Amino acid sequence: MTAIAALALAVAGASFAACKASTQAEGRKETIWRPVNTWTGRGPLQTESWPGDTGAMRIRWATTHAKPGGTFTLTIHSAISGRPMETVVDHGGNGSGTAYFTDDPRVFFAVVDSKDLDWTFTIEEPVDVIVTPK
Repeated sequence: MTAIAALALAVAGASFAACKASTQAEGRKETIWRPVNTWTGRGPLQTESWPGDTGAMRIRWATTHAKPGGTFTLTIHSAISGRPMETVVDHGGNGSGTAYFTDDPRVFFAVVDSKDLDWTFTIEEPVDVIVTPK
């Protein structure tokens, strides 16, 4: 190997190492879940609308104090057309869980059909953040 080739290889290696170190110092991308709103009740409900900036959401829900035959159904709707997009929870009795929904970004609202139990649910939206090392 000639001296020039060896020098070029050393410079390339140093550039790669500097670039890699710079990327590591800049941080990494993580997704956090930003709360949109929480609703609690007993019986049916139509929520106010909210803008879904990403179209994706996580729905954390729970039902309690269910009487026999108690049911909870949660459906996501388009606030533009009013049409139901997806039933994300259909549950009988006491319970809890997490559901996920994804569609194009738009304005949404939710409809609860419920009987003979208490319910609560929280809608969250994903947000990408850069986490930098200290």
